[in-house]
Amino acid sequence: MIQKIFLLLAFTLFTTIVSSQNDATEKANKLTNEMTQALSLDEEVKTKIFEIQLNRFQEAETIREQYMDDSETKKAELKKMYNRLYGKLKATLGEEKMKAWNVYKQNN
Repeated sequence: MIQKIFLLLAFTLFTTIVSSQNDATEKANKLTNEMTQALSLDEEVKTKIFEIQLNRFQEAETIREQYMDDSETKKAELKKMYNRLYGKLKATLGEEKMKAWNVYKQNN
């Protein structure tokens, strides 16, 4: 009986982790495709942007889980993560494309 409960718990945990990864992948893929269309990115840059966005969504999920009970710390950690994200995107895209992306986001 205990083995069945343990097995069920392990399966549930594994399913949650896989589901969360798939969700992050879907979000990163959707955002990358939108950026690619809006900014006319080539495949090399598109791949880099996907990796950056995927890491972003995974890290944000980890922060939200880790600081679930501490909203102030969670907010501060997410802000640090978004600042790093902006730096990585700017380094990959350049100043002009980042400005174009900000204009696109404001209009859509």
